[in-house]
This record gives sequence, C-alpha cells and structure tokens, in this order.
Amino acid sequence: MKVIQQLETRMHPDAIAGFRLVIAEARVTDSILLPERAMTRMLGPVLWILRRVGPAGIRLTQAGYLPPAVVVAASAEVDWDWPAGANRESNLLPLAELRAHLTAAGLLRVRKGTLLLTSRGRALATAPRELWWHLARTIQVSREPAESDAITLLLVLIARRGFDEADLFTQMLALGLETLGWVAPDGSRLSSDVATTLVAPKWRLLNHLGVFARTPNDHTHWTITPGGAAFARAALQTDVETPVND
Repeated sequence: MKVIQQLETRMHPDAIAGFRLVIAEARVTDSILLPERAMTRMLGPVLWILRRVGPAGIRLTQAGYLPPAVVVAASAEVDWDWPAGANRESNLLPLAELRAHLTAAGLLRVRKGTLLLTSRGRALATAPRELWWHLARTIQVSREPAESDAITLLLVLIARRGFDEADLFTQMLALGLETLGWVAPDGSRLSSDVATTLVAPKWRLLNHLGVFARTPNDHTHWTITPGGAAFARAALQTDVETPVND
C-alpha cells in the first residue's frame, strides 16, 4: 500500500477524493484467496521458459537471441497472441519481452553467452505460488518514473474491474497520470496513446498472465479475470521489490 500512499501525496488536491473512491472500489486491501491451481494456469508462459532454460541453460545466438529452435518450440507450445510462423526471437516480441522481464525480475541471467536460471529462478520454477507472488512484487519495477506511475495506475484500474472498453480504460490511465503532473514530451496534455505506450510491454505481459479475457477478434473490449484482479491487488499490497541477479 505504500506505493499508493506515495502517489496520493503527489496528486492534485482536487483529484484525491476521487482517487480514494477508486481505491475503495478496487478493494486493494482484500485478502488474496486465489487457489494455487489458478495461479499455475496464469503462469503458463513463465513456467514454460523457466523450465525450458532448466539446469543446463540455453546457448544464445552470437547476436544474443534465443536460437530459432527454441523460438519455434515457444510458438508451438504457448499462445502468444501473435502472428504465427516466427522463428526468430526478434520477430516474436512477447517472448522477447517476457525474457527481458524475467531477467529484470531476477529469475534469468546471461553468462558467457548462455541464458541461465538464477538461484531464485531455480527455486521458483517448481513453486508456482511463490513465483506468482514474486512476479506481483516485481511487476512495477521500472527505471522510468513515468512508466512506474503508469504501471501502478494500470494495476489500480485492473483491480477495480470497472471498465471493459479499451478507449475508456486508457483515457482513465491518461487522466490519472495527468493528476500526477505528467505531460506529453512536447508539454501538451497526455493523450491516451502516450499513456498506453508507457505501459504497453507490461500490458502484454499481464495479458499473457491471463489478466485480460478478450472476445475473439475484438481488441476493443475485454473482461478483467478474477485472477487478474487478484494479481493486481497483490502487486499493490506489497512494496516494490528491486531484484538482484546472482
């Protein structure tokens, strides 16, 4: 909850009452009662890559990418919601972003051209509940303050489960950032497009964790899943953890 309190101290005074109402509607302080089976389902892509790396690691290409055989396997075994047929990591953006996030979260590292599990990665690869909580604690990690604020506000909106229209969701995200004093690079008011860009990689990660249930062939509406709301609340309840790769 500390991160929410910090946001409130920086908000325009006129926005605080409305923000507190949203926090109450988001039930941020609710206990997390999600069954471990549901957590495991949400972790599908994460568990896949951790177990694929395994004890032996994966030798990367000279350019530092996952080898084509691994990318093809990832395309066949995981639904990335991405055009089929990619055999290069650079052409399968969700996979590349997931690897980057798991590295930032302290679960993967590269040593001498080989992708390896960290000691924490090895421990959590067989402990879904603890892995789920670790990802919740680290989802807000960012080197960019604006991105960090945007991710926190995104989590609040997810926990609230009040919007199923993409345009309204992103408008609320932009408005929240505006109350914190953020503006567009040219000094103008922050648009929904700019706000969306700030959270796009984490948005895709959350999508692959099963936070959003979308109608097939409809990218303008979605439903926040119970597991997604629980994940957002868990992230907001814990202090942001800065992982250390070993």
